[in-house]
Amino acid sequence: MSKGKSATIFAIFSFSFLVMAQGATSPALASIGQAFPKIDFSVVVLIATLPCLTTIPFSMIGGKLAGNIMTFRSVTIIGIILTIIGGAFPYFTNSFVVILIMRAILGAGVGLISPIPSALIMNFFQGKDVENLMGYNSVIQNIGGIVFQILGGFLCVISWRTTFLTYLLAVISLIVVIFMLPEPAKVEKAKNEKVKMPGMVYVWSIIFLVYTLINYPMLTGISSLIVDNKLGTSASAAMALTMFSIGGMLTGAIFGKLYHVATKYTIVVGTVLHAIGFVILIYGNSVFMFTIATTIVGMGFGLVVPAVIMYVGMPVPQSAQPFAISIALAFMSIGGFVSSFFFAFVKNTFNISSMRFPFVFGAVCLVIYSIVQSLFNLKTSKQESIGVK
Repeated sequence: MSKGKSATIFAIFSFSFLVMAQGATSPALASIGQAFPKIDFSVVVLIATLPCLTTIPFSMIGGKLAGNIMTFRSVTIIGIILTIIGGAFPYFTNSFVVILIMRAILGAGVGLISPIPSALIMNFFQGKDVENLMGYNSVIQNIGGIVFQILGGFLCVISWRTTFLTYLLAVISLIVVIFMLPEPAKVEKAKNEKVKMPGMVYVWSIIFLVYTLINYPMLTGISSLIVDNKLGTSASAAMALTMFSIGGMLTGAIFGKLYHVATKYTIVVGTVLHAIGFVILIYGNSVFMFTIATTIVGMGFGLVVPAVIMYVGMPVPQSAQPFAISIALAFMSIGGFVSSFFFAFVKNTFNISSMRFPFVFGAVCLVIYSIVQSLFNLKTSKQESIGVK
């Protein structure tokens, strides 16, 4: 690979590293709650969840702006600046309301940049390079999530305020983008031309929403499952969740090679792995089993996410790729946000008390989807072979 391409990849990955940065404050929530004893802890948790909510509209705004109304570089720079301001400013304030406002700004910044790395990869590269880089991009995002969470936890030992200084890491990304990120050639559209978004973009986005909705109970509930059953501590749960990210990194690293072999069955492989992980969560009775389960779920997740992004972005014109990807990412965020409400409603409606019910529900849905998707792939393969004849 040429020096110019390597520099481009480095620049893209430098800010893709920030896409999962919201988790830096998760280890500090208890300390922040103690600093604001008059505020209910359910409200304190908004520090972790509010950025996910504001990411939804701003990911679509970023997708619409980038490469059309504004340059990719300009949108990225604005997004990183908002990430730095929204992330680090709470260090300087005693107002909980101001902290929440800053967290919303952080989510806006992350939302603006979230669709851009994948869109740039599809703009600058072709063929196997795209497949490989989409997987590596997933690895970088997972590494970013782990680094921000670990560093946030480390700085929290000093003070809950210091946790927010973690976001100063984004200054490095800002410098790299300003000096190294190239701008792809602008694709000129005919005057008043409107690119119609293919229906499959919305089909895959809805699948993405349901997939995220199914996955979220593991991310939010594994701690309670371990601690309430006296199987381990919060540290054990943190390790299990870290292995989820590492599992995603493992399959992300080989995504390009696997996609080249499995092609349209890649997402099926991912959902089957995810279902296996959920089955282990259903029957597991030790931290070791849960850690194995989260690793396998992470491996499935690491295949499904880049595969869906490719299915969404590849069929549309280059000028529309950022917006198409932003639609999928927005649906993904919606799935995560409504997940707890959905499962609470189902549990209350059917009087279900089991903490493992979401894993049963998720495993069943994933197996059904895997079968349906495989049958659909077989049907389209037969039609294509008949067409060739």
